[in-house]
Amino acid sequence: MEPPKVSNVSKVRTTRKFKGAGIELNCVDYGGEGKPPILLVHGGAAHARWWDFVAPALTGRFHVLALDQRGHGDSPWTGQWAYGSRHYAADLEAVIGGWGLGAPVLVGHSMGGHTVMVYAAEHSEQLRAVVTIDSIPAYPAHAIAALSALADRPASVYGSLDEAVASFRLLPADTLAAPEVLRHVAELSFRPRADGKWVHKMDRLILRREPIQLDRELERIRCPALLIKAALSPVLSGSFARTMAARMAQGRMVQLENSNHHAPIDNPSGLVAIMAPFLASTLDGTA
Repeated sequence: MEPPKVSNVSKVRTTRKFKGAGIELNCVDYGGEGKPPILLVHGGAAHARWWDFVAPALTGRFHVLALDQRGHGDSPWTGQWAYGSRHYAADLEAVIGGWGLGAPVLVGHSMGGHTVMVYAAEHSEQLRAVVTIDSIPAYPAHAIAALSALADRPASVYGSLDEAVASFRLLPADTLAAPEVLRHVAELSFRPRADGKWVHKMDRLILRREPIQLDRELERIRCPALLIKAALSPVLSGSFARTMAARMAQGRMVQLENSNHHAPIDNPSGLVAIMAPFLASTLDGTA
């Protein structure tokens, strides 16, 4: 399979602002206005532009938008810590309730998929469907503790964008993403300070997670749901993904080959292809 090329990524993008829960959030609009909306939600420590290699392929049938969650990308930080599942889900409730675009398909990767499930458990009637990509319903205590320890480290400061990009690492580290794809998301992950130094756009406090544990709440997700397990990822096992899907009223599970955890950049064309039948069914009413 030929890897995606940065040169092939659509430049047709606009920036929009939507009101979240007491915060104004940045959103990338890839086009397709007037069609049913699909909202893409990135993972922890990522940003909306991770979807650059997926979103353009969806604009033929959807109005495609990608949200920078609070404390990430070009959305503002909160000052004091406000980065629990309840805060991210409240942002989705405010955005979808106020954007005037109608019920969306919500697509979330990793932490973004967890946020999508938290929102869907409370508001399935406000959604056309949901897709979660290598996302778990509950965070183990050791993972929460490890992320919290990272949050307490001081943020790194770099003398140039090139130096910052050279430092860029994924967590988990394993990836099949092409070097130019990694560089693309890395270049969009940093911002210059007033003194000319470069820092990561994310607020490190986002690493201090306070997740809503959904072990016993999956049955409340009533809308059509597609769970995608990345074949090479240790985050979510295939058997558990099937169990999750079975507990949802309209859940189904598929496996994405040739991908570690970071599916939107590891295998974006495969991700689009594996979502396509489900997304089509949300439009023709067979989901």
